[in-house]
Amino acid sequence: MKRLYLDWNATAPVLPQVRDAVMKALEAVPGNASSVHREGQSARAVVERTRRSVAKAVGAPAQAVVFTGGATESNNQVLRHHVRTNAKPFVVCTAVEHPSVLEVVEDLAKEGVKTAVWPVDRKGRLDMEWLEKRLDEGVTLVSAMWANNETGTIFDVASIVDAVHEAGALLHVDATQAVGRMEFDFQACGADYMTLSFHKMGGPKGVGATVVREGLKVGAIMSGGHQERGRRPGTENVPALAGLDAAAKAVVDHGEMWIEALKRRKAAFLEELTRIEGVEFRGDQAQQLPNTVNAAFDGVDGEDLLMALDLEGVSASSGSACTAGSLEPSHVILAMGYEEKRARESVRFSFGPSTPVEELARGAQKIAQVVKRLRRIDADWR
Repeated sequence: MKRLYLDWNATAPVLPQVRDAVMKALEAVPGNASSVHREGQSARAVVERTRRSVAKAVGAPAQAVVFTGGATESNNQVLRHHVRTNAKPFVVCTAVEHPSVLEVVEDLAKEGVKTAVWPVDRKGRLDMEWLEKRLDEGVTLVSAMWANNETGTIFDVASIVDAVHEAGALLHVDATQAVGRMEFDFQACGADYMTLSFHKMGGPKGVGATVVREGLKVGAIMSGGHQERGRRPGTENVPALAGLDAAAKAVVDHGEMWIEALKRRKAAFLEELTRIEGVEFRGDQAQQLPNTVNAAFDGVDGEDLLMALDLEGVSASSGSACTAGSLEPSHVILAMGYEEKRARESVRFSFGPSTPVEELARGAQKIAQVVKRLRRIDADWR
């Protein structure tokens, strides 16, 4: 069996039109977008065309889009700007945020900023009563991802917006995992800030955006240039932005079709996985991305499973980091209330609309075989 790539939530294969756009820009657009000559204006045209394409893809006005080096930088930009510009900042983030939010909040707490971490239940769902109590204590900014990168659980952004705005606070939403996998609209949702990148659905890596509601501002976290109207200094990466333009247009043109394709693939994948004895699916199954499956197999260590699957031609991940030879349990799964041993069993499978359905079914059968073999080895060692 040829290799089966099931780690789209980490990054996706580049779309052909994205690759072509990047190569064309590398060859045909030599100018600096800040230069006033013809070559510079050609580069500027790519930047502004991309801004309009991204805005259309996420339901925002073009002037609201600020280009950055990726969603991690964008998350840092929103959180740190808020703290710099508020006399008494009080920042809340969920316990299952991406490290580019969670670790920033931890750093802010060390610097003396008032912070709190919003807990989740066993399915990764947020406790709205907890938030309402914190809002009464003077929260100024809430940061919540639209969809979790490890479990695929989708948060009810509409309810969060209502509660946050009623208390006079602001809401930042990380929509990185939502792009191309669910319908969403920045203006309609009412969020104040949204951060994203497109490389999870075939766009280029190393480029992202911060989207800012009208009437609000976001400042640069670096110094040294006037680009992006002073909000992100540094020469624009025109080839990457050309690729982002192609990716954003693909989301607009194919988004609905992609979502339906993902639903069919997930159904086929789950049909096979559910045949495995002792499998547990984690996250909110009722509100979950159509491309993400987080599973644990009783008695099977996640690291052992991932390495064995890699040897069998299946690429997946755990959402965890391997440090000094030992797998660190996922902070997301731990936050959901699982003990460390059970948390280590979690493995994330994520795919795309181009992943062949028949390959997913065969991949699930391969997973079943590897799980059975690992259990047998464990039993023999005992």
